[in-house]
Amino acid sequence: MPPFSPDYTVAIVDDEPILLEELGFQLRRHGFKVATFANAGELYRHLAVNPRVVALLDIGLPGEDGLSICRYLREHDKRLGIVFVSARVRRDERMEGLGAGADAYLPKPVDLDELVLVLKRLGERFVPEQSIASRSEAGGMVAAGGWKLDLSAAQVVSPRAGIEVALTLQELLIVRALVRAEPEVCTTQELGKVLGMQAEDVDKHRIEVIVSRLRIKIGRRTGEAFPIRARRGMGYYLAVDA
Repeated sequence: MPPFSPDYTVAIVDDEPILLEELGFQLRRHGFKVATFANAGELYRHLAVNPRVVALLDIGLPGEDGLSICRYLREHDKRLGIVFVSARVRRDERMEGLGAGADAYLPKPVDLDELVLVLKRLGERFVPEQSIASRSEAGGMVAAGGWKLDLSAAQVVSPRAGIEVALTLQELLIVRALVRAEPEVCTTQELGKVLGMQAEDVDKHRIEVIVSRLRIKIGRRTGEAFPIRARRGMGYYLAVDA
């Protein structure tokens, strides 16, 4: 498999110099092109000449805050990837960020593996369709019952007919967590954390809805039952004998 070499830039906007330096360093180690900015003005000047960007925003910024930046970016470019990384993690704060147009909202300190996955997924908006279709499944993870989770393509592949089903970001994060936990139960609290929820504010109903819709979508598309099972009062798991 060729090395990861994106043709877009991760633009980090944060007023904490140490965080900018550390996060930029870690993302470069994963192969990303990174540009760092302390405020909205610097970001806008960069975008004027480099529009192929996934923006990584803090909310509490000097001058124009992250929510205002997000609304401006989304209004002017529907394809642009926007991710909030913030210590403001109450449910109403997350909902406000997503409502402003962000694609994802991750808590500080951010889980680097999760962030890398989100950035790669959003960066696919800049990849031609034929490039996406021709990618190998060599990087996929084998799940229960022969199902495969292809992280790079954000899809599951059915074991019998090999039918590919595209996943939303939330579905992808949940399935990845279940694959990693297999055959153990992934608790509702753990899934809430994966989705960026605060521990004391995990929305069990929202998780239940995501899982239910995922089962229905995969079943209709493939004619096969995806082996997610609920363990009452605990969470969800992948049935290894499914």
